[in-house]
This record gives sequence, structure tokens and C-alpha cells, in this order.
Amino acid sequence: MSSFQPTEPFRFLDLPGELRNNIYDLLFCSWDNELEPTSFSKLSRRCPSYPTPALLRANKQIHAEALDYMTKRNQFVRISCHGLDVRKLFLGDEIPVITANRDAVSQFHGYLMHMTLSKPVHAPSPVALATFEMMVLRADLPMLCEQLDIESVMTEANATTQAHTSLQASISLISKYAQFLTPKIQEHLLQPIAASLRGLSSIDADTVISNLRIIGPGDSTVARNVIGEVIKPRWTDPEATLAEIHTGVDVGKRQWQQNNYYAAAEAWAYSMRTLERMRHSSSWLGLQKIGGEDFVNNTADLYFTLNLLCAAFLQVDMAGNYVDSALLQRNGSVSMRHLHKCETASARFAQHAGSTWSPSNQQVGKMMYRQVKCLRLMRNQASANRAMALIEQAVTLAPNDLAIQDERDAVVAWSAEVEESRRLIEEEQAAMQRKQGRSFWSTLGLVVSALGA
Repeated sequence: MSSFQPTEPFRFLDLPGELRNNIYDLLFCSWDNELEPTSFSKLSRRCPSYPTPALLRANKQIHAEALDYMTKRNQFVRISCHGLDVRKLFLGDEIPVITANRDAVSQFHGYLMHMTLSKPVHAPSPVALATFEMMVLRADLPMLCEQLDIESVMTEANATTQAHTSLQASISLISKYAQFLTPKIQEHLLQPIAASLRGLSSIDADTVISNLRIIGPGDSTVARNVIGEVIKPRWTDPEATLAEIHTGVDVGKRQWQQNNYYAAAEAWAYSMRTLERMRHSSSWLGLQKIGGEDFVNNTADLYFTLNLLCAAFLQVDMAGNYVDSALLQRNGSVSMRHLHKCETASARFAQHAGSTWSPSNQQVGKMMYRQVKCLRLMRNQASANRAMALIEQAVTLAPNDLAIQDERDAVVAWSAEVEESRRLIEEEQAAMQRKQGRSFWSTLGLVVSALGA
């Protein structure tokens, strides 16, 4: 049976424009819901449903039509992060992007909007600052904006509350698409930014300055509305803010009591990050003004408590029967860092916000107990004397705490093991020295005998 053989090539451009657009939509604007992992753990790749077809290479008209349709239908957004630690920039994982390959992003010019996030530069840097690039769909921009943590990346820049500065953000609407970028389209592109970003401002002596610029063929009313939204503080109510953090602490404690240690740790980690974000955000000055000294002191107390709880979680795996040496040392090191933050919490908040808070004897006793337990679990014999001294202080500060009493017994037993181990090593060394001494005199006697002969 003979098959049909076309006598002429298919004339794609003879199809009606609406039908060609339907084909472009299917081939260039269909995206898989299932995401693929990328080299950066926070991001996942949004893949096209179909591979790039040869249709784009048919001729210039088809290429131009397809690119124009794809750009306006997908509404690509380029995001550049300059001089930022992107590991701290996102709250969650699996944020969908088309690509985070810098070369691929820089070579593609079919995006409608370009958002740049950067740290303020107060002095020239001797080192070139790195830029992290992403290309995303407008449909995925809400999730990305919701997960942006613009406060944590500015922690070092906001060490005190005398002044505050946020990230600098600029949004460029691309001029070559000016006719397409109607006010309605601009509102649609900018809505996720207006809805999710807060505190993009610098505050000095009660003067608030916006750190967001919108440039390009934009509508001035739309731009003003967006800037008016993002300049607002993220947290405004001291009681509600502390209640949110307290809820995380309480949820974690209930999970802990049910031996759901990892669920507890997640609740505490979320509360800790919320506290740190709030403390280094433009919200802090307003919260401090409304809540006063009580708010600052309660925040300091929560900071101490959360670091103590995080240290406790890390010690769960350290106490296992078959714990890996590398895990033991890593958890021990991180646990001790949390406990150091407990130790310095009073001074830290006094410097940062004029706090008058100091931990109670019970809290200091618990902190010392955790320090001692960490030293004992790490099995560093050189730390045995320090552990013994710390646990005695803990017992004095919290004499009715049964966990501290039990840890004291464990440290006494460990110290006895260390002393016995040292004694055995010393005896072995002494025996070795005596053996070497006898060997020397025996050898000397043989030499003398040989010479006499």
C-alpha cells in the first residue's frame, strides 16, 4: 500500500494568525508542573513541556512572531542579586525558576521586567562583588517574592537600632515593549512585589527613605502605589509579633514532649528566623517605640530561650549509640555556638536596643548544663575539668533541677573514666621507660664485655 507523499512543503505562514498563535502557545508557553532540582538547593527548575522545536529556525518572520508571542504570553522576569549571600535570601525550598545559569540569563533578552537586589555600597570594595542571576515566569513570581528574606541578608549592616538600612531594589520595565506595557499589565507584573515585599527603606532620625526605584516606560501612579506598599514595615504590632514567636516555641515544646524532635526543631528554627528578621528590619524601631522596654526585654528572653532549645535538639543525635564522629563534632560545634549566643544575649541586646534584661539563675543553670552535656558527649578529655567546674556552678544556680543533678552524676563518672585512662597511660609510659632503661644498660654491659674480651 502506498503512503501519501506531499508534493509541496507545508506553508505554515498560510495558516490564520490565530491558529499560528495557538501553535506557539502549545510549543513555547507550556510548562511542566513537576520541578527538577538545580545545583542551588533553594531553587528548582521549571521545564518546558516540549523541547525547543526547529520551527524557530524556519525563517525570520516565524522566529520574530514566536518570540514576540512567547515573551508577552509567558511574561519572563529577570532577577539579579548583586553582592548578596543567596543562601540566606530565601525562606523556603523548591522555588521555581526557568534557569539560574548566569550565561543563559544574560543571553536571553525576551523579558518584560528586570528586578535587581543589592546591598548598599558605602565604600569601594577591593573585591568584585558576585552577581546571582535568575529567570522566572510571572506566574511563579508570587512564590518567589513570598519566600524572599530581605532582612536576614542585612543582619551585619543593622547591628544597632540607631539607624536602619534595607536592600536596595530597582525595577526596570523594558522600553522595547512599551506599547505592550499598559498600566494594567504593569500592575499585573508588579503585584507580587507590592503584595509581599516590605520594609524596603532606610530609616535615620525618623526619616524614611524608599530603597525601591522603578524605571522605564512605567505609569507614575502604578509606580507610586507599589513604592507606597513596599516601604511599609512588615511587623507593626509588638504583642502580635511576640505572640507569633511564642506560638512557635510552644508548638516545638509539645512536639518535643512527644519525642518528635525534628518537628520541634523546625518550629524553633522558624521562630528564631522570624525573631532575627524582625530584629534587623525597618519594623524594629516602630515596634520598640510602641512596645517600650518590656517588648525589648521579652524579645531578648525569647532569643535566649530559642538558642537554648536549638542547642538541646542538636544534642539529641549526639547522644545516640552509633553516632558518626563527623556528625558528633559538627553538632557539637553548632550547639556550642547557640550556647555562646545565650551567654552573650544580655550584652547583645543591651548594645542593639538598650535592653535591661538578664537571664535568671535557672536559665543560666540550664545553659551551663547544656554546655556541660555538649562537652561530655564530644568526649574531649581535655574538657573534663571544665565540665566538672561548670556543672557544679549549674547545681548551685538551679539546685532543684533533676536533669542537672543527673548530668552531674554523668560528669563525675566521665571524670573518673578520664582519670583512670590518664593513670593507665602514665603507668604504660613509666613501664616503657623502665624497659628502655634496662635495655640500655644491658646493651652497655654487652659492649663492655666485648671490649674486655
